Amino acid sequence: MAMRSTRPRGSRSLWRASTLLGLLLPLSCSPGPSPQAARDPAPLSEAPPPDGKPVISIIAPADSQLEDMLKSLRVELSDEYRVTISPLRVEESGPEAVGRIVSRDRPRAVVLVNNSTVLLYRSWVRTTPTPPVALILMSSFAEELQRTVPNSVAISYEVPAVTAMVGLRTLGLDVRQVGVVYRQGFASHISRQEALMQVEKLAFVKQELSNKPRVQDLRAALVRLQRAEVDAIWLPNDNGLLSPTFLTDVWLPYVDRLGAPVVVAVRSLVNEHAEFGTFAAIPDTQALTLQAADLLYELGDADWKLRASDVRLPISVKRLVDVRLARRFGLDSSQFGKVDFLVGR
Repeated sequence: MAMRSTRPRGSRSLWRASTLLGLLLPLSCSPGPSPQAARDPAPLSEAPPPDGKPVISIIAPADSQLEDMLKSLRVELSDEYRVTISPLRVEESGPEAVGRIVSRDRPRAVVLVNNSTVLLYRSWVRTTPTPPVALILMSSFAEELQRTVPNSVAISYEVPAVTAMVGLRTLGLDVRQVGVVYRQGFASHISRQEALMQVEKLAFVKQELSNKPRVQDLRAALVRLQRAEVDAIWLPNDNGLLSPTFLTDVWLPYVDRLGAPVVVAVRSLVNEHAEFGTFAAIPDTQALTLQAADLLYELGDADWKLRASDVRLPISVKRLVDVRLARRFGLDSSQFGKVDFLVGR
């Protein structure tokens, strides 16, 4: 006889939601708490640094999970540039903190990591007539964000939906109809994704919500996707739809009923204890570091003048699969060797 969990359904959903919330890296449209204290920017310099190298300033949330990537980027640039890393406790900082860093460093370029840092910089830059060139990294919905920051370029931190779905097909799932729930403010992002999907004969079944949806709105959207019998659900990295309430009261109870794998854009959402995301396609962080360094060298060669304010796609992708959920949805386990990370083996 099959064993069933003795944990009450409501408690189990709450536990799964707590697991996800504890793992979510704050790479979202709204700033999140930082797990370690930030260091204040160093006192303002009165003279250029002794080595005479041009400066690149990296401004990022004070988050230990980012340290290795930021240090690697500094190493990649160190031959020609002096790179400063300024961690901020974003929720306690204002635009003036960005101003102090820029005044101290006098950088040729600023690297902005995470949406919350970009929003702080954007508030500061609107009062500055000649801001340095800015590179936006590891931020959700980079296309929308980059347009609002003067003199900026970006590398997208979201792998196109079509790339994720093709990856799911390699695991034996015949994906054709893909459900997606999104807020109204991200309609243009979904439209761009939809155009790319058509190349692989994939189609979205779209459920658009208001920018401030209610619990019942999200529930109704998932019920409609269930009735549409979609092959998979693609979940963009929008924390507006991943709040504790939505996770506990909607996503986790209803995902089990949809009968389709959820494809996510954040590594931490593929978690064997939470049983939420079945598959994820995410940027390769090491390759992202090299891509960012190459772009900064390219900008330096152009005397820090932007030829185009664009958003570039990540050059390399890592794929993850939750083994238990994958088997539940009938994915071909003989193809798991094509996946970079197997969760819950």
